[in-house]
Amino acid sequence: MKIEITSFGHNYGVPEADVILDVRCLENPFWVPELKEKCGLDAEVQNYILGFPECRDYIERLTDLLRLQAKMAARRGLSCLRIALGCTGGRHRSVTVAELLARRFREERYEITLTHRDLRRG
Repeated sequence: MKIEITSFGHNYGVPEADVILDVRCLENPFWVPELKEKCGLDAEVQNYILGFPECRDYIERLTDLLRLQAKMAARRGLSCLRIALGCTGGRHRSVTVAELLARRFREERYEITLTHRDLRRG
């Protein structure tokens, strides 16, 4: 099964997807002066978000849910699952979670397409 993962900023509209998740509940690196200009591709931003136990728990549960969704979709004969993850500007939280999910699903041998739609806008 192919999984398409897109990070986006709610400020720029919600993309079409099978599963749309709002990750604005996670701690926001935007408000940390030394992280504001960085993005979710940077280790410092990822470490900041993952530094909160509640955020780690959220991402673990989200991974489990999406793993189950992909398994069930494949069993029903679907060839692709499109997942969109949104934060406010599409630069920090959604990018971090998309990167982590893509890494985990690649390790499980899924074919992954990863797009950061608003990375340069947010």
